[in-house]
Amino acid sequence: MKNQIKIQNPCTENWNDMKDFSLGKFCEKCTKCVVDFTDKTDAQIHDIFSTANGKEICGRISARSLAMAATGIILITNLSFVQAQTKTNFGIITEQKVIDITKVSGKLIFKRTKKEISNAEVFFICKSKYIKTTTDENGNFTLEIPNELIERKNVLYFDFEKLNNETYKNLDRKLSNVMNGDIYENTSIIFLKNEQIHEKEIQIDSQHSYIGGVSMMSESPPDYYYFNGKSISERKFEKLKKENSNYQYFFFENKEAEVISQKSYLNSLQLLYSD
Repeated sequence: MKNQIKIQNPCTENWNDMKDFSLGKFCEKCTKCVVDFTDKTDAQIHDIFSTANGKEICGRISARSLAMAATGIILITNLSFVQAQTKTNFGIITEQKVIDITKVSGKLIFKRTKKEISNAEVFFICKSKYIKTTTDENGNFTLEIPNELIERKNVLYFDFEKLNNETYKNLDRKLSNVMNGDIYENTSIIFLKNEQIHEKEIQIDSQHSYIGGVSMMSESPPDYYYFNGKSISERKFEKLKKENSNYQYFFFENKEAEVISQKSYLNSLQLLYSD
């Protein structure tokens, strides 16, 4: 009789559909890192679990590792499994992941009315990628960020373009003055690597009109353009942006631009992502 391992509630995501990651793969659906255990020794697996220090681990495991688990040579109890399509003498091979993440959570409040802001887009942004979520009906959000994406300083960006467009389309809307605004101001916060952002209340201002000024500089700092984390020319960037309206676009200046680009001398930072 063939030995068989049964996995309770296996994940249905396919390993081959996940993006390459330093330790294995990254699952966009659940924003989790996936470690490839198929080429790891027992000592390496032990080290990975020791480093995780009790945090949830997901990973891909081979038929050999399943066989070892079935015969009691190794016991892995805190892995969540991803279903695979290959069959062996030990049943269905499962594919796994190890995650070392930082959870960031909070609530968005409109400063003027003290009401929660639902359906707002929340982004963790780094040069190579972004991670996105949306606030729930009570204005709450949670992001799970792979630790390898977190730098000494990091940016959370709150985008209200979709919500503001709905407000503009409201035929019953009364035009508001600056003090009684009903349009949200896109907002960023910078947090440090070891800073705890847990159920943090973030107050959002109404959008204001700005009066421009003139500043004199001996030399204008450069603009930087990145596509999927790779620096490209302005011409190529604008061409990609124009031809692909579905690409995610961001524009940053000042401290946010410096934190994301990790450059201290720049005028603006423009980011484009294909997915």
